[in-house]
Amino acid sequence: MNRKKLILIVACVAMIAGTAALLAAVPQKLGRPGVKAVEVPGSQRMQIDLPEHVLDYASTNVPPDEKAWEMLPADTSFADRVYRKRGSLSCMASVVLMGSDRTSIHKAKYCLEGQGLHIETDTTDVIPMTQPQPYDLPVIKMVATASIPVDGKTVTKKCVYVYWYVTDGDLSNNEAGFGRMWAMTKKLVTTGVLQRWAYVRFYAFCDPGQEDATYDSLKRIIAAAVPQFQTTPAPVNATVATQ
Repeated sequence: MNRKKLILIVACVAMIAGTAALLAAVPQKLGRPGVKAVEVPGSQRMQIDLPEHVLDYASTNVPPDEKAWEMLPADTSFADRVYRKRGSLSCMASVVLMGSDRTSIHKAKYCLEGQGLHIETDTTDVIPMTQPQPYDLPVIKMVATASIPVDGKTVTKKCVYVYWYVTDGDLSNNEAGFGRMWAMTKKLVTTGVLQRWAYVRFYAFCDPGQEDATYDSLKRIIAAAVPQFQTTPAPVNATVATQ
């Protein structure tokens, strides 16, 4: 291992340890989420409603995975929805919103690998958006291979998986999370506010060779859906409330 790599690893570990210490020691006020979320009386979780109508797709809410409920902190909030159109691939969308415990937000590759998928490519990209203002949505795009049982046989499918992180006033496609930790630490130290990050994902399965077409479809769905539930960035003429 060369000296530069060793220094980088030590710096990363120090940042993680420092962030954890600050989160434990500094009095915290939870910030606003970057998605539309409503408090649920008598619950630590919030209600997040993904849009019912996106382009010409029909949609259905999907109950959160019971294992996720058990594994993640009790104040983690979820939303899952599947979008379907005749003659087209189904698309799954979901949001995971942290509460006071930042461990709600973890690396996406752990989810895919835990479900038996083999990740082939992992790249960053931007999706041009027009609403609520023109901007580039920073995303991470992964393509993975999955073996799926169909009619008693095992078939090979590709999974095109697009995700990003959002909080009030900030977006990130940094997979390692160092940018988010730095932003979280800075906000906490200067204002006493703990940023409330959400992990947003859209993904679909397709036949091998259809990855690019599937990604194009996902980008269209994302461009139409995101302005309906994500509050970052705010409209250009929006009045910013004092935190």
